[in-house]
Amino acid sequence: MAVGVLGACLLAALGSWFTVARRHDDGGHKREGGLSERVLKQGDHIGFLAIDGMITEDEVGGFGSSGAGARGIIETLDEMADDDLGVLVLRINSPGGSAAASSAIHDKILQLKKTRGVKVVASFGDVAASGGYYIACAADRIVANPSTLTGSIGVIMHLMNYQSLLGKVGVNSVVVKSGKHKDIGSPDRPMTGEERQILQSIIDDTYGEFVQAVAVGRQMPVTQVRTLADGRIYTGRQALKHRLVDQLGNLDDALILARSLAKLDEDAEVIDYGADNWTRVVKNLLGSRAEPLAGLLGASPVLPATLNKVPLMLYE
Repeated sequence: MAVGVLGACLLAALGSWFTVARRHDDGGHKREGGLSERVLKQGDHIGFLAIDGMITEDEVGGFGSSGAGARGIIETLDEMADDDLGVLVLRINSPGGSAAASSAIHDKILQLKKTRGVKVVASFGDVAASGGYYIACAADRIVANPSTLTGSIGVIMHLMNYQSLLGKVGVNSVVVKSGKHKDIGSPDRPMTGEERQILQSIIDDTYGEFVQAVAVGRQMPVTQVRTLADGRIYTGRQALKHRLVDQLGNLDDALILARSLAKLDEDAEVIDYGADNWTRVVKNLLGSRAEPLAGLLGASPVLPATLNKVPLMLYE
């Protein structure tokens, strides 16, 4: 195990050095994700970032896994702020996920817009629902494919009850707790009416935050948003009709729109900020063991306060 961790650390260090070296080669070019770009002036390029898969606090699994980790996305958005890009294109292909993680990414995008004046265009893939749509509401414009599945504006908490099954196999649960609500949501006993009210109030509060984000981002009255936010999904065409998106089109159309918003030339560079990140690959592989190596990997262990909310799901 120690040898494996040491090898991964060396891999991370070499990968980081190689990436930095490629970004600052002697030819006056900046290389990112296998692409070669010229050294850019302030605000004269397009940033590209894909948010793909389940939205979580961190990426899940190891090599070949999929997931949109809020920690990594937020770190990448901070890198973009340092580069002073002119416009950002978010390619969202996600059914949603953690409410806290979705909210944290949404808020970070708003901060990038406010502090750096960056324009943001969201481009939808096959699906951009629930938490995926929550994030998109921070964009200045949203472009959806006609057959994109989006919407699903709502919050859900899944709880299971195994009491009957445990009774059949002779398993009894004994709980010692500091307060009557400490084991709220326990799977081995029925939920009380008071507990249901407590959980429903949490759902309603998080849902209200989601609705408010949509209302502000889409410049719609809250009452109008609530009529659309009953959890249902919409196609891109239906979403356009309800003003949940601005236009229909693919990624190329989103890039054209981005150039227009930022008043950039047709040959403006597009830089993929999500590609070729050795740091996150190794952190993803090592999981929790990577935290003591945060200094070497160039990552901060501090999470935004918005990630410390209840683990609810914004999910299609």
